[in-house]
Amino acid sequence: MRIQNSIKNMVFGLSGQIISMVIGIIVRTVFIYTLGVEYLGVEGLFTSILLMLSLANLGFDTAIIYSLYKPLAENDVYKIQALMNLYRNAYRIVGVIVLIIGLSLFPFLPYLMNGKTNINNINSIYLLFLIQSVSSYYFAYKHSVIIADQRNHVISKIHSIFIIISNFIQVILLLTVSNYVLILTIQIGFRIFENIYIRNKANELYPYLKARNNASLTSKDKKQFYENLYSLFLYRISGVVINGTDNILISTFVGITWVGIYSNYLLIITTITTLLSYFFYSVTASVGNLNVNESKEKKYFIFRVINFTSFWLYGFCTVCLWNLVNPFISLWLGEQYLLNKFIVFTILLNFYTTGMQNASTTFRETTGLFKKGKYRPVIAALINICVSIVLTQLMGISGVFLGTIISRLCTFFWYDPYIIFKNVFHRPVKFYYLKYIFFIMLVIGSCIISDFIISYMHVNNSLINLVIWGIVCLIVPNFFFFLIFRKSNEFIYLWNIVKLLTNNVSTTLFDKKIYNV
Repeated sequence: MRIQNSIKNMVFGLSGQIISMVIGIIVRTVFIYTLGVEYLGVEGLFTSILLMLSLANLGFDTAIIYSLYKPLAENDVYKIQALMNLYRNAYRIVGVIVLIIGLSLFPFLPYLMNGKTNINNINSIYLLFLIQSVSSYYFAYKHSVIIADQRNHVISKIHSIFIIISNFIQVILLLTVSNYVLILTIQIGFRIFENIYIRNKANELYPYLKARNNASLTSKDKKQFYENLYSLFLYRISGVVINGTDNILISTFVGITWVGIYSNYLLIITTITTLLSYFFYSVTASVGNLNVNESKEKKYFIFRVINFTSFWLYGFCTVCLWNLVNPFISLWLGEQYLLNKFIVFTILLNFYTTGMQNASTTFRETTGLFKKGKYRPVIAALINICVSIVLTQLMGISGVFLGTIISRLCTFFWYDPYIIFKNVFHRPVKFYYLKYIFFIMLVIGSCIISDFIISYMHVNNSLINLVIWGIVCLIVPNFFFFLIFRKSNEFIYLWNIVKLLTNNVSTTLFDKKIYNV
């Protein structure tokens, strides 16, 4: 069942994200030409502020999903009900906390925007963002049981439908009334309705969730859960600070308009990241099931497969973005929306190093290694803030991303693999580090070679140039990666999975015909 569920999760997730990507580009184009780049900056800033407020979540979502793997595998209805009761009550409290903290930030909003803004109703816009964030805590908590049960495709299908309808209405409103407050109000309505629909779907799939019950965890289970939650909260601090402060720092030290310009790059990279993450996110529950039922040898092999997949996918996308992102934005919006090559380099280095954490993050979360090095995320967050502030004042926007990269390399890069190899695989970790260095050298080499080839391939039509350069980027990295790894166990395993996908053959992920280490 693991392979079938993972395939469904990937197919529906990828399909939905491709649709969202196309619609997102259309919406962004209309948005810029009707409202202007400053509105994009405000949207990016407020989104980052609310991401920071999500710290109140504490990490309940990850803790609950991890705790659900075993009872779902064993069909322990009572324990599932107990966990969901705990989750529901916790999220009601979290919603109130986020609302209170969010409202208390109103007086500080002007200080987070470097320079004056011509946008009216700033407070109303922020309040709408806050309402959207708070509402999710009261309707979305049942997502977790669907995710833990390896049925992400159910959520993906529903989300895709709502995104299509919501964005279609948004484009119409942008072209007719150009009222951002009205547009946000419509978006909130769709988001709330979507969460209610998914909640009802969860009740339909798991009828025992809607049945009245007084199920509660034992003292031992509660103690273990809260220990994991505390450690996850420290991880959440790091994740939120590292991912959520970029726009705030850019707005505060550089200017709100630059947040808008960067948001176009962020849209492209976030879309690609989300597209790629559907693979890793889709297999997370399967890995959770794997860690309950399989041997350490199989766990180690799947770790290598996920790490190798991260390298290939993120390496390929890095090569493409390095050569194509500026020409694409120039063609799409104009040269006035471009960032220089060094800033693009730091953005892409951040993109690649983040992607290469997938294997470690997946295994850390699904094996319950929350308590190992639990204070390290706080150190990463402090390094990120301090280094980013200093470098931003010295280097501008690129300093924000360099600060993020440095904090990640000083902490997560080396420690997460170390604890996984020590506690799960019982193997030395040095080969992982050596392979990481080898992988990044291949990506850099592919960037240099493709860049060199592209420099000799120019015509007078920007669109034709983009197509030609895209073909070069498609061939060069994939050719080198294939040439080097075609005989590796990881590649052979993935190639067999591709054949299973294309031939629609039902099998198990760890069938002996495929699993060959």
